[in-house]
Amino acid sequence: MRNVVTAVLGGGQGSRLWPLTRDRAKPAVPVGGKFRLIDIPISN
Repeated sequence: MRNVVTAVLGGGQGSRLWPLTRDRAKPAVPVGGKFRLIDIPISN
């Protein structure tokens, strides 16, 4: 298997996820109480 360098984009204001993004960045928003949004693309 080859090593691949990637970039996961998570920019923007997060207005559609308000109030979840009031105190944290979009990638850090919890999903199901166990994972963060950033964990999903990283695990795949």
